[in-house]
Amino acid sequence: MGSVCGGEYRFLPAERSDAEAVFALIRKRIQWMDEIGIRQWNVEDYWEVFPESYYHAAIAEKRLYVLKDSEGTVAAGVLAFQDRGWEEREDAVYLHNFVTARNARGAGDRFLEEWEALAGSLGKRVLRLDCAEDNERLNRYYEKRGFRAVGRVEDKDYTGTRREKLLEQKEAIL
Repeated sequence: MGSVCGGEYRFLPAERSDAEAVFALIRKRIQWMDEIGIRQWNVEDYWEVFPESYYHAAIAEKRLYVLKDSEGTVAAGVLAFQDRGWEEREDAVYLHNFVTARNARGAGDRFLEEWEALAGSLGKRVLRLDCAEDNERLNRYYEKRGFRAVGRVEDKDYTGTRREKLLEQKEAIL
C-alpha cells in the first residue's frame, strides 16, 4: 500500500545517496506516460536533456529536494532561481523535473506546500513551473493549487503552459 496524505513526510535537500531513487521515480513516470498516452518526458530524449550529471550537480548545489516517507523517496524536484524561458524576476523560484511516486497519494500536494514554505523563507514571492500544454489532468491539478496560466513555452517538440503562483505577503509583527 502507498503512502497517504498527512503521513510522516520529510522534505529535505537530496544527498548523493538519494540519486538512484530519484532516477527510479523518473523512469517509472516515463513508463507511465507511455502507458496512458501523455506526450511529455517520454517523447523528448529526457535523459539527454537532463542527464544524471544534471541531478548530481543539483544535489551538490542543494537544489534537488526530495520528499520521503517511511518507505523511501516519494517525490522530487529541482529548484532554480532563474529560467531562460521566463523574464527575469528576482523574487521568483522555479520548479523543474517534478516527479512523484504514483502510489504516494498526497505526496505531490505536500511537496508543493513544502516548496512554497521554503520559497517564502527565502524571501521569494512567486512560484513558477510549466507543464505540457496537452496534459489536461496536470494542468487542472496545478490550476486547483493556485498556479494560473500565464503563457506558453516552446522547446523543440515540447509545448507547455507556463504557470505562476503568487505567495501571500506575511505582515511583520512589531
